[in-house]
Amino acid sequence: MRAGIFADQLFYEQPGGIGTYLRRVIPGVAASMHGGSLVVGHHGPAGEQAFPGVGKIEEVHIPVRRDVLGVSWHTLGIPRIERYLGTLDVMHAPSLVFTPSCAPLVATIHDLCILRYPGAFPSRWRIFHRRGLSMILRHATAIMVDSKNTCDDLRSLTGERDARVRVVPLGVDMPERPAPGLVESVLNKHGLTPGYMLFVGTIEPRKNLSRLVQAYASFESSEKAEVGDLVLVGAAGWMGRRELSRILSQHGVRWLGYLPQEELDALYAAAGIFVYPSLYEGFGLPVLEAMARGVPVVTSDSSSLREVGEGVAMLVDPEDPMELRKAMRRLSIDGSLRAELAELGRHRAADYSWDRTIAQTLETYREVQ
Repeated sequence: MRAGIFADQLFYEQPGGIGTYLRRVIPGVAASMHGGSLVVGHHGPAGEQAFPGVGKIEEVHIPVRRDVLGVSWHTLGIPRIERYLGTLDVMHAPSLVFTPSCAPLVATIHDLCILRYPGAFPSRWRIFHRRGLSMILRHATAIMVDSKNTCDDLRSLTGERDARVRVVPLGVDMPERPAPGLVESVLNKHGLTPGYMLFVGTIEPRKNLSRLVQAYASFESSEKAEVGDLVLVGAAGWMGRRELSRILSQHGVRWLGYLPQEELDALYAAAGIFVYPSLYEGFGLPVLEAMARGVPVVTSDSSSLREVGEGVAMLVDPEDPMELRKAMRRLSIDGSLRAELAELGRHRAADYSWDRTIAQTLETYREVQ
């Protein structure tokens, strides 16, 4: 089998959840392809490779501008991806960028946020990704979704069960705890004391940070001394700067920007609790990453976050700041509850393996070729 995949997110400055997905799935699928190969098309710098020296992976730089090609794909359905990648047995579109192909198309739809929360995106993104979703639903031979929630959202959209859709959950790494010296160094660098509240994700309206900060700001000074600072880690996305201008004026709220994985692991290690009150997620990878590192979680009782966190995290109405406040306060001061949820969270995270994601992805390729 000669399979293709379009993987521009590998070269984004902040690759996000889709970038993480591609980093894990591409080499795993390639290694499992007996007698086959995976052709990775992208707009990365000419001559630069995301997987140098990795067997069974062929990387192809696409010479046409990303924006021009994307508009052509979504409006005219041309050119076929084979113009750049050569003959394929199957083509994988891992996001809502539709890639026309002569081969059977496998698509991954991570979420339907573009429809559920359209105001969370610039108008040009809404138009582009809605068109991509429409083309994918029209042309895909198989559709993989990250969660049962996204599967249900698709069913609500189309009004019927689609036999092409299968749930292929993402995975999470179960890392070793970082060395104490590294943790201390990172905390000193950022001026932090262990036991803070941690949020990790892109700074954008959908992440609901305004209500999170509203809940935190309602703590008295003595309570803030108990619960620690509210530390936000992540790049500023669309409207992120506007969000930050509103929330960083609050005492005790810290924004560290985008951090490399080594520093992020050190921050997880010293966090008291992890808070993720997003309004909508297709999977909620940051929640599982916190659980895998033994950090107890407060998250939303909605979308896929309920699916991931039910029974192992404190679930709250993300639109009720006072309910969020109560959960943050309780978990911060109740050591036995933190220990219980930390242990339950580790077990939940262990259920989500990248090996399973890779195996089910390759199985889907084989079904459609």
